Amino acid sequence: MGQLTVRQLPNSPAKVAVSISLRIPLAVLIALCAFLFGCSTEKKSRVEAPPLPIASSDQPQQMAKLPPPEFNSVQEAVKRVFKDSALIDTSRQPVFIAGDFNGDNSQDIAVVLKPVPEKLSDLNEEFPTWILRNPFAANESKVPQLRIAVNDVLLAVIHGYGVNGWRDPEATQTFLLKNAVGSGMAVRQPKDVATANHGKKLPELRGDVIGEVVEGRAGYLYYAGATYSWYDPKTFKGEPEPGVFHMAPNERVKK
Repeated sequence: MGQLTVRQLPNSPAKVAVSISLRIPLAVLIALCAFLFGCSTEKKSRVEAPPLPIASSDQPQQMAKLPPPEFNSVQEAVKRVFKDSALIDTSRQPVFIAGDFNGDNSQDIAVVLKPVPEKLSDLNEEFPTWILRNPFAANESKVPQLRIAVNDVLLAVIHGYGVNGWRDPEATQTFLLKNAVGSGMAVRQPKDVATANHGKKLPELRGDVIGEVVEGRAGYLYYAGATYSWYDPKTFKGEPEPGVFHMAPNERVKK
C-alpha cells in the first residue's frame, strides 16, 4: 500500500496558528525593550541636564542707588506732606540726611523743620496725614496728646516709596518727631552701631539709624515699628514694657 502524504497549504490553519504564536512573544519583547530604553534615556537625561535653579524671592533686595538729596527736591517732598504749614529750618547743619531708616529698601529722608506760625493750627489738627511722636516716650497713650508749639524744632522722617524713595509722589508716610533734633546728625548703619557698642545691649535695628548728640548726650534715633525711639548705649537696658517710658536726656518727658 502506498504512503499518503499530507501537504499544508500556504494559508492553512496550522501555519497561521504557528505564525501568530511566534509574533505575540516578539511584540512583547519589542515593547519591553522600548520601555527599558526609554527609562534609561530619561534617567540619563536627568543626570546630564539638571533643571535650572529658580530664583528665590527670599533673596535680599538692594536699595536703588540714588543721587544725593538736594534742597529743591527735599523742599518739594516737605510741601507734598505738610503743604504750607512747615518750612525747612536752614539754620541747622546738616538740615537733612538720607537713609533707609525703616529697612524696606527704599530711601527715606530726615529733614529739620520749623512751624509756620500762621499755620500752627494745621500742624495740630485732629487727624493729620503724618504721625506725631516723641522718641523719648515709650507709650504715647499715657501722656496728654502731643501738641506742636510755634518755637518747636521738628524732625520729619519721610519714608520712601519704591525705587525712587522719598522723591516719589506717592511717598507721603511721615513721622514728625518732637525733641529729636540735636547736633552732629549723621546716618549710621546697624552693623556700625553694633561694632561701636560691642558688649552692650542693642535694640532691634530694622534699618539705618540717625546718630546725634541731644542735650549733651550721644545716642541714636531708630525706627521701632510704630514710632521712632532713642537709643542711649550708656543707659539702654532693653526694649521698654508697655506703659514704661524712656526719659529724655534732661530726665523729663517734653510735650
